[in-house]
Amino acid sequence: MTSMHRRPLTRARRGWQAARRGLAALVLCAVQPAGATQAGDTDAAQPPALVWGAVPNGDLYLLVASPRLSKPELQQLAAKTIGRNIGDDHYITQVWSNRPEPLQLWFSIDPARLREAGLSREQALQALGSTLGVSALPNSGIGAPSSWRYPGATLEKFQARTDALTRLADGRIVTPAAWTTFTYQQAPESWEAWNKVTLSLSIAEGTSRDSLQGVVSGRLTALASQLPEDVSVLILPAGPRLSEADGIFVTFGPDE
Repeated sequence: MTSMHRRPLTRARRGWQAARRGLAALVLCAVQPAGATQAGDTDAAQPPALVWGAVPNGDLYLLVASPRLSKPELQQLAAKTIGRNIGDDHYITQVWSNRPEPLQLWFSIDPARLREAGLSREQALQALGSTLGVSALPNSGIGAPSSWRYPGATLEKFQARTDALTRLADGRIVTPAAWTTFTYQQAPESWEAWNKVTLSLSIAEGTSRDSLQGVVSGRLTALASQLPEDVSVLILPAGPRLSEADGIFVTFGPDE
């Protein structure tokens, strides 16, 4: 058997092969997303993060706060621990971890004024609810401050009835504006100096929002043991306007 020898490549042939290799490299780059790297399981499990365009208005906000952890540390905790355990493929389909803190309208009730009026906290909440035309619901979350929310209530509705007289169950007539102050904030007053980040949760299209807060509250409770002790989470239903929580939130000021 005679051995076969390859002929030396001509300059033209070498150039053609180099061009073919370059073309293959360009095709590979085209089918990969910009900045793509060897993705591991950790990258694949990341919750969605918006990097351009308008941030969507979700159905529920989670305000995550801590007096000790830095904001970058909270962002990691929110994205990697809370977001992954809150979302799923069927109900809560999107978890956005780059939201600004939602705007909240907080009423602060002065305990000293209540004592002067001879009212208890329960009577104050009842009177304010009568003025707004809606009953108070306790806020929920993990380590959330003692506070309440009047769902659907607005500042305009309260201002229209600022001087309204409200009759209590015992027959007394009170004016909630006499012992209530309000302000727009991005967190409860007790969290003012804390670092905070926000998660925005969106449910699948056509899914009812009625049970959303209960579902999230249950998942947070199951998750609580995985969070640092000084991390608190407040559930804030989203309002009709972008970056605004729904309703009026109520807390009691420090009792001197």
